[in-house]
Amino acid sequence: MRVLTTALSFEPAVASGRIGLSALTAEALAQMSAWLAGALAPEWTFEELETALASATGVLISDAEGEAIGMAVVMPDVPAPGCAAVPLIAIDPARRFRGLGGEAGIALDHHLRASGFERVYAPIPDGRGLAVYFWLRLGFRPLRTPESPGRLIGLTTGETRAGIWMLRDA
Repeated sequence: MRVLTTALSFEPAVASGRIGLSALTAEALAQMSAWLAGALAPEWTFEELETALASATGVLISDAEGEAIGMAVVMPDVPAPGCAAVPLIAIDPARRFRGLGGEAGIALDHHLRASGFERVYAPIPDGRGLAVYFWLRLGFRPLRTPESPGRLIGLTTGETRAGIWMLRDA
């Protein structure tokens, strides 16, 4: 188990506009498994997501009524202590194109910064062009090689892949 230098908690749950953020439960993850498999492909499998959640923080994204609509993965102290990486935000396909994912991304960024993380990164693997536009709309910017924290990580810290790092300046 990794020792974190920056605390991360979703207790109590974080409410922001039309969405809420809370700790992801195994039950909620299982309920989303059918559509999550498609959202993860082709880069990852559902089993790889489950493995990643052993060392990362799973975040449940709910609507204002408390219904689970998606999830995110946060890697505290990655790529460096005091930073956080968000390699995945996924919204149920039936709930997409309503701005809920963007609202969740901004709420997550604000919560991570309020929890003491100095920088919030979005690592985006090659082939995920829509993810680049998603993060750009949220105020993240692509990092050039000299300012990049290194080779892109995937869902686990040991996994590296081609892609770009994005960062939202404070």
